[in-house]
Amino acid sequence: MSSQTPAALLAALEDRDGRRSAWTGNEGDTLVPQHRQGGMGGRKSKHRLSNVVWLESEINGLIESDPGWQAEAVQRGIKIGGHDDPELVEVRHAVHGLVLLRDDGQVVSAWPAPVVWP
Repeated sequence: MSSQTPAALLAALEDRDGRRSAWTGNEGDTLVPQHRQGGMGGRKSKHRLSNVVWLESEINGLIESDPGWQAEAVQRGIKIGGHDDPELVEVRHAVHGLVLLRDDGQVVSAWPAPVVWP
């Protein structure tokens, strides 16, 4: 299975975020899709809308190669663990704020935190 991001997913990402970076909010022609829950290979669950954000190509390279940038990406929720559910991990998104991203394209505010009743 190919690990290339499907065209339908890219279209849904553009519908959700425009063509703006989750890190800076900037628009540009150097944006690439960043899988929050990365890893090599063609894992089918990798291609979920909740798991993908736009990043500048340079920033994408830095968070993949530099430990300091990678730590910041984890702090922002741009990078998450392999066993995390992207729909349940908050992301500090330059376009949307502190949110939860959903596979159906919804962007749910995570601030103020929702009240959970026992």
